[in-house]
Amino acid sequence: MKMIEDSKLKQELNKLERREKYFLNKNVVEGNLKAKIHEKIPENLEETLNSAFIKAFEIIFNKGTTIIEKSFDKEKINLEYEVNKFMLDYKEDKTNIKKLDKYSKKTNLVNNLITTSVGTGMGILGFGIPDIPLFVATILRGIYQISLSYGFDYKNEKERIYILRLIRIALSKTVDEKKQYNEELKDEKSYNAKLGDEIKTTAKIMANALLIEKFIQGIPVVGAVGGIVNNSIYRKISNFCMIKYKKRYLINKLNNKI
Repeated sequence: MKMIEDSKLKQELNKLERREKYFLNKNVVEGNLKAKIHEKIPENLEETLNSAFIKAFEIIFNKGTTIIEKSFDKEKINLEYEVNKFMLDYKEDKTNIKKLDKYSKKTNLVNNLITTSVGTGMGILGFGIPDIPLFVATILRGIYQISLSYGFDYKNEKERIYILRLIRIALSKTVDEKKQYNEELKDEKSYNAKLGDEIKTTAKIMANALLIEKFIQGIPVVGAVGGIVNNSIYRKISNFCMIKYKKRYLINKLNNKI
């Protein structure tokens, strides 16, 4: 097994593990203003959001992935991955390690703009719920591109479960929740779970994470904050996904699995 302690790849893996540990040990603290807003939220809103997220994931996984793939050049990403892998095989230095992130960082900028424009447009009109399918599609588009850039195929059911679990870790509010879902992520046996159950669990986390923001977004004009919210949520998810996918790539490479 190729585990050289002072190798550049090992150093990079250590950095990612520190970033991951920092994220997993950070609670989401909501201030007094959010607490007051929470009191005004209709009781059925969270369930409405939950149902909307479930439906969005089901539709996209069943029919939407092919459509999403038309919005980016899959062959180009695969080729870029192969080139980066070849360069790292040739020379493990900081320059070649940085090139691994080039595409995923570039695509994050584009998807950030999409989530912002969708959320802002809907918010100005006073819509908080209708943008959810577009929002979920953009999140998955970003994760698909990230996974490909590190050499992972997002189409099989196991990888879809992995993606859903990444999303709920990223959006969980407490350290205990994050660590619980992170343990599930590492448990190979648990991937025999039904995709539908995984969707429901993730939808519930997303509905809770966006409850206050979607309520505000439903207020005309004031709801323009939706663009900021969508952007913030997307960045949180995509940044965590980049850590996890790059970490998987480096572990596989250090163990001579790729």
